[in-house]
Amino acid sequence: MTSSIFLGLARVAAGVTALTVPEVATLKRSAYPFNQLIAFGDELSDNGNGSYAHNITGGGTNNYGYGTWTDGPVAVSYLADMLGVPLDDYAFGGSNGGSTGGSSINNTYTPAGAKLLSGEMIPSVHDQVFYNYTLIGAPENIGNSLQFIWSGQADLLAHTDWFWEGDPHNEWFASNISDRLVYNAEHLIELGAPYVFIANIYPKHRAPVGYTFLCGTSVCSDVLGTLGKIIVQANTAIEQAVNASKYADKLIYYDVFTFIHNLIDNKDSHGLTASATDYCDGTAGVAKWDECAAGSYTWEGATKFIWMTFVEPTTTVHQMIAADMKKTIDSFLGH
Repeated sequence: MTSSIFLGLARVAAGVTALTVPEVATLKRSAYPFNQLIAFGDELSDNGNGSYAHNITGGGTNNYGYGTWTDGPVAVSYLADMLGVPLDDYAFGGSNGGSTGGSSINNTYTPAGAKLLSGEMIPSVHDQVFYNYTLIGAPENIGNSLQFIWSGQADLLAHTDWFWEGDPHNEWFASNISDRLVYNAEHLIELGAPYVFIANIYPKHRAPVGYTFLCGTSVCSDVLGTLGKIIVQANTAIEQAVNASKYADKLIYYDVFTFIHNLIDNKDSHGLTASATDYCDGTAGVAKWDECAAGSYTWEGATKFIWMTFVEPTTTVHQMIAADMKKTIDSFLGH
């Protein structure tokens, strides 16, 4: 587990407990124009301080041993270590093995399926930004903190028609998700953040959730191909909204869609020798649990897999994503 991952209790807003922000005096000098990383998102970025700390995983379980929704740290945790800065993570994952999904961009747009113990919906990315983090104004050290937003995949299926590319709802989703992502990012900039990193929507049509649940009686390649085009449409809108923002020089757009897409197509060269359609945990009799858990240490076998669950990459892939994220940040900053 990386050193960036920590559990703590801090701001309480609307019944939600977030993380302890490290004392500014203890923050290390960084080679970057920031000395802290603040994350918002869903299960793809939940480092355990969301779902696990609030018992959303069910029965007090520790998921797969790390409090995350995969077999180890998530991308933003690896990224914090690569950047050499501490991480403060507000992201929330889903429940029941991810079947109800993690945080959406806004619960008024896409109500969260996962609930806190109080019965309230888990905080959306909007809630994480506006209530958990900035409720009382500019947080301490925001001027030295890189902000990180990775959201949208939890909203995707609720607002799109992957059987008909021309459905106007698909275009409306692209407009909505792009506007909402940039709105949250601009709020952080206006409160003093130097930069906001915005990841686009990953290729969910190539995750096991697609060919396991979405195809129905239709030809799977046609359905998932359409969903892929819908995601590309949304990502194009996100990139355009970032570039059109009055704070474009402070918004770092990251194309995780292309990175994962290419990774799947060239998986063997990255040591991911298991089938691209296999996953470690999910449908009984289909998931490769025993194969993933085998080895000289727990989850050694999973290092050959792309997918941990129906929607979640393995920690091996998360680490690769983080390395590519860092390249994007370095390029943006001229490092």
